[in-house]
Amino acid sequence: MNERELRVLASMKLLSYFGQQQLPAECTSRDDIERLLGLNAASLVKASFDAPVRERSGDVYIPRAIVSEVTAEGHSAIARARRQQPEHFDDMPARPPRARRASKVANEGPGRGGEPSPSERSDPDAPAAIPR
Repeated sequence: MNERELRVLASMKLLSYFGQQQLPAECTSRDDIERLLGLNAASLVKASFDAPVRERSGDVYIPRAIVSEVTAEGHSAIARARRQQPEHFDDMPARPPRARRASKVANEGPGRGGEPSPSERSDPDAPAAIPR
């Protein structure tokens, strides 16, 4: 796979991950937030982003995103990706859970509650939704 295809695959896996989570869900990984910006721009998810932060080094980053919904278009994109590249999604459930209850992630602040994104998992034995 070339670099572009790898970036698209990483975004689709992230989309699939959030399609299986109770929403809203928090994301604090810089790489995942960059992917979420693209998914949000493509209307595959609905997400809100904290204001950008500028470090002393001059680097600018967004510290947190809250994913509130995977849209119908997002679910269609996940299904299409599963059909086209099943070898990359075979360890993931095919359908998101039907019943979802809202969490209070948006009001709890960074690092408190909610599901961690795959890149934030500290337990290497925990099941990873997104293999990297």
